Amino acid sequence: MSGRRRRRTGRVVVAAGAVVVAGAVAATGLGLGLPGGDTPSEASSDLPPATAEVTRQTLVDTQSESGELGYGTTTSASARSGGTVTGLPATGSAVKRGQALYRLDNAPVVLLYGSLPAYRTLGVGTEGADVTQFEKNLRALGYDGFTVDDEYSSATASAVKEWQEDLGLPETGSVELGRVVFAAGEVRVDSHDAEVGEAVQPGTAVVSYTGTARVVTVELEVSDQRLARKGAPVAVTLPDGKQTRGRIARTELVIQPAEGRSPRRRRLR
Repeated sequence: MSGRRRRRTGRVVVAAGAVVVAGAVAATGLGLGLPGGDTPSEASSDLPPATAEVTRQTLVDTQSESGELGYGTTTSASARSGGTVTGLPATGSAVKRGQALYRLDNAPVVLLYGSLPAYRTLGVGTEGADVTQFEKNLRALGYDGFTVDDEYSSATASAVKEWQEDLGLPETGSVELGRVVFAAGEVRVDSHDAEVGEAVQPGTAVVSYTGTARVVTVELEVSDQRLARKGAPVAVTLPDGKQTRGRIARTELVIQPAEGRSPRRRRLR
């Protein structure tokens, strides 16, 4: 099993803006010894009060925090059938739609895009959201002759046979459980959970992956939760000293149990 990546730390500055309006300030000229011999009372009645211009300003609240620079949450892809691991992509490499996330018994387990995990075999007559998701991927890979809907038709099966032929798979027209893995998008291989040549059983983790976008994870005290606003701008100083800009993509409350009831912390990305 190959080692996991080393994480580096950067600095995160979170800026939260608040708009305030300064009120008008009025003062009368009392006892100023104005020329003309006016009494203080006369001066105050004849002259307009001094005023200050109303201005709108933005107050910026900044705070520097250390964070971990990485690729976000790690997900494990587990085998859905037994077999021998015969191929793994290199750690740190990217896997796109239609490419093999790993190989089992020398057959590819293919990455496709979608939020619904594969949970059953797809064949003629199958209906549901998972069929729509699969057909969208099949169309995106360049296969046609079928309608993208929630029904797995004979036309879908014909396109699947072409796809299977291109992958070097038996041309059954059905997609067995375990042939595809769905992820939100392109993934980066984080680590190997099994070795090439290792026999695995259903449920065994084979490879772990993340997204491909760089992410800084920062832990804040709950008292600083004002800074953890989704979409808020941040300035990031990278380990090499270069600066870049980003936005808070996600926040979550993390409870870290410890002796003496450790305080809750809010994590942001």
